[in-house]
Amino acid sequence: MICVSILSRNTEEAINKMAQAAPVADVLELRLDVMASFNLERVVRNAPRPVMITYRSQKEGGEGKADYTARMDYLCAAMELGADYVDVEYSLPLEIRERLFHMRRKSRIIISAHRKIGTPTREELEVLLQKQAATGADIIKIVTMAKHPADNLRVLGLTPMAQALGLEIIAFCMGPMGRISRIAAPLLGGYMTFSSLDGDQASAPGQLPAKEMRRILKLLGGDK
Repeated sequence: MICVSILSRNTEEAINKMAQAAPVADVLELRLDVMASFNLERVVRNAPRPVMITYRSQKEGGEGKADYTARMDYLCAAMELGADYVDVEYSLPLEIRERLFHMRRKSRIIISAHRKIGTPTREELEVLLQKQAATGADIIKIVTMAKHPADNLRVLGLTPMAQALGLEIIAFCMGPMGRISRIAAPLLGGYMTFSSLDGDQASAPGQLPAKEMRRILKLLGGDK
């Protein structure tokens, strides 16, 4: 699946961009941390594809400066409104994560970890995967910054490990060096990959426009 990240300043812009992205997206990710204002109910109700609600903190590579309580409130509201997916950062305090998991209802929880400086060792990544798996999340997400070609192999190697545990995983690398892993991830059994609406709307380094990603995956036989 291809998830298109929606970067917008307000509700109207978000709704318009979701409509533009719908033809090439399987899932739409609304990035609350980049929005100056938003009406979460309107956004969720008007999403033309399954919607993921994300508030990415600065620590994890986003722009979010809200405190833990505010972030919890945003995500709880998203689950109450019926968002299909909610991104919960593994770096949140345990008590906050537990409250969010208790509120999950029908929303699928993605427990995410981002390493924006580099890629940990294989052993460190495997430990991180095991810790995230123990949270009881529906989907694990591990994203790192690729500095060397081999970084892609280490991160993509987490997919069979997660599958052996019976878990869905999103795992790839950021940055120009990591583009290949964004393409390879769904081909190798990853749950989804992330793309931008167009070339100047990337939410993370190395993100490809959705139309281009769709074309490449179709060429490689990974977009049925």
